Amino acid sequence: MPIMVAAAMALSLAGVCSCAEDEADDGLGENGFKIVGTSTNSDGTAVVSCDRRKNSVSLIFNVRDSYIVTVDGYDWLSIASGETGEAGNSRSLKINVAENKSGEMRFGVVSILIGKNKECKLATVTQTASTSNAIVDWMDERLSKEYYWLTEYNKMRDEGKIDYSLTGQKFLDGALLNMGTVNLDDGYIGNDGKRRLFTYIHESSATKAIEGTQKVSGYGFEMCYTIISFQNSSNYAFLLEHVYPGSPADMVGFKRGDLITMINNSAINGSNYENLFNMLQFGGNGAISVTKRTGVVDDKEVTATLDVAMGEYYQTPIACNMILKENAEYGFEFGDKKIGYISYLSFDGDFDDELIYAMKDMERAGVTDLIIDLRTNGGGSVYSSVYFASMLLPESYVGKNMVTLKRHKDNLNGDDVIPFVNEVQLSKTETLTLPHLNLSKVCFITSDDTASASEMLIMALRAQGVEATTVGTQSLGKDCGMDVMAVVQGSTRYEFAPITFMNLFEGYDVDFSDGIPADRDFSVLKDQLKDEDMANALDWYPLPELYVSWGDYLSDIGLGEAVANILGGSIFDTSAEESKLWRKQPATRASAVKKQRVVEMEKPAKMGMYLMEHELEMLREKKK
Repeated sequence: MPIMVAAAMALSLAGVCSCAEDEADDGLGENGFKIVGTSTNSDGTAVVSCDRRKNSVSLIFNVRDSYIVTVDGYDWLSIASGETGEAGNSRSLKINVAENKSGEMRFGVVSILIGKNKECKLATVTQTASTSNAIVDWMDERLSKEYYWLTEYNKMRDEGKIDYSLTGQKFLDGALLNMGTVNLDDGYIGNDGKRRLFTYIHESSATKAIEGTQKVSGYGFEMCYTIISFQNSSNYAFLLEHVYPGSPADMVGFKRGDLITMINNSAINGSNYENLFNMLQFGGNGAISVTKRTGVVDDKEVTATLDVAMGEYYQTPIACNMILKENAEYGFEFGDKKIGYISYLSFDGDFDDELIYAMKDMERAGVTDLIIDLRTNGGGSVYSSVYFASMLLPESYVGKNMVTLKRHKDNLNGDDVIPFVNEVQLSKTETLTLPHLNLSKVCFITSDDTASASEMLIMALRAQGVEATTVGTQSLGKDCGMDVMAVVQGSTRYEFAPITFMNLFEGYDVDFSDGIPADRDFSVLKDQLKDEDMANALDWYPLPELYVSWGDYLSDIGLGEAVANILGGSIFDTSAEESKLWRKQPATRASAVKKQRVVEMEKPAKMGMYLMEHELEMLREKKK
C-alpha cells in the first residue's frame, strides 16, 4: 500500500510545471522564487519533513512578483499566514500540518502562483506515521489523553511548544515543567530550590520479574539524607534512619540511630561523602568495613567496627510493630489503655500481607489506641491505604465510599470510587479477611516527608469522623496520584506514571495540597521551650535520636508526644517537672553530642500514590 501511495504522488507531482518561460537575471531562477534557510530539491523547491504530530512549518523565500500560495487537495495541510504577498525578499509563509492518524506516511504539495505565470510547486511536505522514539510517542499519547491537566498539555502540543527530540525524564521535564502554574500539584521543591515532577518514567531490565514480592540486593541500610558533622571536627557522619530486618547490615548488628563515621578505615569528609553515601544506600562494592558510634560513656564515644557484605533481603515497610509498655516512673501511666505502635515506611502492595498480619496482632492484643508512624512514609499503593483504613474502622463501614479518584472530564477512564473493604485477594489462590480494630481515635506521627497515600489515609479517616490527630510537622501535600503502566522495548522495561487523578472525600471538602498541618506542631514548639535539650531535639526532628531504636518513646520525641497525646497530656507541659516527663538517659540527649547539619543530599522522589496496571484492569472490569 505505501508503494502505491508514493507512486500516485509521483504522478501528481509530475503535473506541476515551472513558473516562468524565461529566466530573469535576478538570482531567482526560472521558478521566480528562492527558498531561504530550508533544504531544497534539485529544482529549488523546499523539502519539508515532520513527524506524525500536529506541526506548524514556516518557509522563508524571495520572490520576483506578487504571489498566491495554495494547498489544494490536502485536508491535512492548511495555510496559517502568508498566503498572498508582493514581490520582494524574506517573504514568510506558515503552514499547519494536522496530526497523522492514518498509520501511513503521507505526502503533500504546496503550490505557488507568481504573477501571470503558471502555478508551480513551492514545497513538498512529507509527514511520517510515527516519531523517531516509540517511548516518547507512548508517553505523549498517554499525557494527551490521561494527564490530569491534559487540556493545557494538548494546547502546548497544538502550539508546537513540546520538544520531541528529548527522551525519557528529560522529555517530561521539558514539557511538564513549562506549563507554568497550571500543574503545580505535579511536583515538589528539591533541596536546590528547583521543582521536581511527581510524574516519572523509570527504566529497568525487561528480564527482571515485575510481579510478586522481590528481594533487593544491597547492605540493608536506609540512610538519613541529612549529612552531619560534630563541633571541632572536619569529618562527617551518616545517621541510620532504618536497617531492614534480615538484611546483611541487620545480621551483623547495625541499628536505627547508629552514626557511621568511617568506611574501610577512611574517615568521611567533604571530598568523599557523596560516593560513600551512595555506596551504603544503594550497594555496589562487595564486602566493606564500617565503623559506627554506638553511644557516649563518660563523655567519650564508644565505637565498633563491623564487616558487612552485600546480600539479598526484603524491603519490608513494617519497621516496628509492638504494644507499648507504660512507664509510670517517667509520667506515662496507661491505666486501662492498651497502646499499639506501628512504624510504616511505605504503602507497598507487595507487603500487604505483612500489614494485615500486623493489624491482626493488634486486634488479638486488644489495643484501645494506636499510633501510626508515617514520618518517613512518602506514599505508595492506593489499595494499601484502603486496606489500612478499612482495618482501623468497624466492619460496618465496608462498602462505604472511602475516596473518589477524580480524573479529567476528557479522560475516558472516568472517575473511580474506592470503598472500604473486608478482604484482600493477595493472589489467585490466597484471600485474607481483614481485622477491624473499631478505633474512634488514631494518632499519626508526620513530617514533610509524609505524603500521598499517607495523607489519603489520614484524610479518609477524618472524613468518617475519626479523630485522626497528627504530631510532628506539616505533611508534604500531595493530593494527586498516578495510573502506572509499563511497556517493554527490546531488553528494557519502561514504567510510566503520569499524574492522572485527584483525591476527593465525600462530604469532606478540605484542601490539603499544601500539606496537613500538625495538630502538635514541633516547628512552633521549638521556639517556645526553655529546656535546651528538648528544643534541640525538636530542631533535629524528624531525624532519629542518636542510638535510639524504633518504639523507644522515652527517647524518641515524636513517639513520646504521641503517647502523651493519647494519655491526654503533652511532654511539653512546662508547668510540670520536665525531667519526669521525658528522657531516661540524660547522656543520650541531643545536647550531649553537638551535631550540626552539613549537607542535605537530594532525596529520590517516592512513587507517591499510584494504581498499578492490574489494579486499573480490575477497576475497569467492575465498571462493565
